[in-house]
Amino acid sequence: MSFSRLTSIASKVTERLSRADIVYYLMPVLMVLLVAGTVAQAEIGLYAAHQKFFASFIFFAGPIPLPGGYLLLLILGLNLTLKFLFYSEWRWNKAGIIITHLGALVLLLGGLLTALYAKEGYMVIAEGDDSPYIYDYHARELLIFENDQLKYRVHADDLRANLERGIALPLGIEVQNFCENCEIKKRADFEQSFAADHELRSFAAFMALTPKPVDKQPEANLSGFSFTLSGMEGDQNGLYIAFEAMPKPVLLEKDGHEYKLIYGKQQRLLPFSLRLLDFKRENYPGMMMARAYSSSVEVLDGAVNWHALIEMNAPLRYKGYTFYQSSFDQSGETETTVLTVVENKGRIFPYIGTFIVALGLLLHIVIIFRRDRRV
Repeated sequence: MSFSRLTSIASKVTERLSRADIVYYLMPVLMVLLVAGTVAQAEIGLYAAHQKFFASFIFFAGPIPLPGGYLLLLILGLNLTLKFLFYSEWRWNKAGIIITHLGALVLLLGGLLTALYAKEGYMVIAEGDDSPYIYDYHARELLIFENDQLKYRVHADDLRANLERGIALPLGIEVQNFCENCEIKKRADFEQSFAADHELRSFAAFMALTPKPVDKQPEANLSGFSFTLSGMEGDQNGLYIAFEAMPKPVLLEKDGHEYKLIYGKQQRLLPFSLRLLDFKRENYPGMMMARAYSSSVEVLDGAVNWHALIEMNAPLRYKGYTFYQSSFDQSGETETTVLTVVENKGRIFPYIGTFIVALGLLLHIVIIFRRDRRV
């Protein structure tokens, strides 16, 4: 095929992808997808619905493949970009429309940055304590410390891969079963085939982990796994278990080094800490239902310490992180706050994009008004 022929085909494809009718076809599909994903939240939960319908290129309704949110927005973004760059009418009387298209592209760019880089987690801080740690709602990992220094981070996906495909893990770990949501049973009341040929060590001597249906709220799941160790010294080889919030870590020794294994929600370290000074809760009159609650915190950032109040509709923003008052725990002796933490490098783009769209629409109205007055 000649170069001129390829150029002609590319030009026709580009021209077709830039047409306005693509938007008319996409909008009903996007609305149907939005309704389907919203309805599905009641059945499979917010996170699973978001992953299936909106954070995917293709999803399946039975055996039928359907376009996901990423694919539809990719087509929309490509359409607006080609239209803006190559097929816009660069005249003064079209300035409002061009600026509006630019604003829409900025909004899509902000959505792309959010999808790629936004991170969400939560902090749990007891009154009087401080913490620099964010816990992930969904991701779990195995931490392996050597002489109290973090040596390995093993993501839950790698644990599954070891179980399914036999990929190598540190310390001769071999995963025997993995459950996203575990039920803890007495070892004496439950038999597992993989446990028969191994010595039972630590918590595995009297506890067994078995899968149960996954909760639609990911943070409510108790993730864990059973694993065997080989190549260790003395009587350390055998079957172990690890699960979230296990009372004690798995402790091991090898070649004069001490190892500690801890499994749980993935953690990230803030570049500063928050200290909870006071938690307040207001109930509805005559009821025990919370009407409002807030956290008075102190931001600890090196030599810079300052106070802030985080309320239900008034988050704290600092160094690219936003802290929302999401929940609390008053069941113990000390009140505890739960803060949702969002790191979103693209959060400024919706404001910029909305301003540009509003400016473009206003300019377009002015241009039409002036044209009509001349007529």
